[in-house]
Amino acid sequence: MAFQPTSLSDLDPEILDNLPLDIRDKISSGEIDKLPDNILDAIPDSLSSKIPPSLIEAANSNPTLTFVLVVAGTIGVIGFAYGVMKSGFKSAFFFGAVAIAAWTYYALL
Repeated sequence: MAFQPTSLSDLDPEILDNLPLDIRDKISSGEIDKLPDNILDAIPDSLSSKIPPSLIEAANSNPTLTFVLVVAGTIGVIGFAYGVMKSGFKSAFFFGAVAIAAWTYYALL
C-alpha cells in the first residue's frame, strides 16, 4: 500500500524543495494545510502526480457527492458483473440442453 501523507509537512522532500519559499515557510509553520491552485499549476506534472488528491484543494469539494458517486459506481460494477455471469449461466444451460439433446438423439439412432 502506498504511503499517503496526512499533512503537507509529510510530503516528499523532492516536492517540498520545488515549492516557493513563502509556501514552504507557511507549511512548516502550519499556516496552510492545502496547496493553493496557482502553486499546483506551477509544479511540473511529474511532481504534481505524487501529491495525494486528499491534499489538493480542488479535490476537497463535496465529500457527500463523492460518497454517493462511489456507491453508485460500485453498485453499477456489481450489477454489470451479475448480468454478465447471469448471461453466462443462461448460455451454459442452453448449450448444455442442446448437447444433451444431441447425445440423446445420437444414442437412439
